Amino acid sequence: MKGTKAAARYAQSLIGLAIERGELDRVKADMEVIAKICAESHELDLLLQSPIIKTDQKLKALGSIFEKAVSKLTLQFMELLTKKGREGLIPAVAVSFSELYNQHVGLVIVDVTSAVALSASQISDITKSLSNLGKSIELVQHVDPHVLGGLKIKVGDQRVDATLRRKLNELKYETHK
Repeated sequence: MKGTKAAARYAQSLIGLAIERGELDRVKADMEVIAKICAESHELDLLLQSPIIKTDQKLKALGSIFEKAVSKLTLQFMELLTKKGREGLIPAVAVSFSELYNQHVGLVIVDVTSAVALSASQISDITKSLSNLGKSIELVQHVDPHVLGGLKIKVGDQRVDATLRRKLNELKYETHK
């Protein structure tokens, strides 16, 4: 995503301010709302990225969209970004904020992809096996029928592909050497 370093810096500033004011959980909820709305609205993305639309028009639009949906602190932060000409970073700031929040509270998001939905005992086994990370774990399950069997697990930047398709490809590669 374009501007991720700048977005991370702004998110770091916002998380510090939210902690200082005791509004961390509220701002986290706000960032989730912002990320969701920005992801779902192509028109909003165009508005934020447009160099033609004037700052006061962008501020008015952001106010009407988010005024009742987010806290005053979050709205003021978005206004600050807009006045600095950095409104195009708002969606990336929301994503970066969530990542920083998870680090702050010691939460690790684990994405697990399988061919079929996992049972409660399988989820429990995966969570127990990852408990050595020393943090709280939130398991996000994805079902992909293209996965023949096995699992794909993603924790942060690390990925483990323990699928049948990968093992078959390795076997195919080994036999053609």
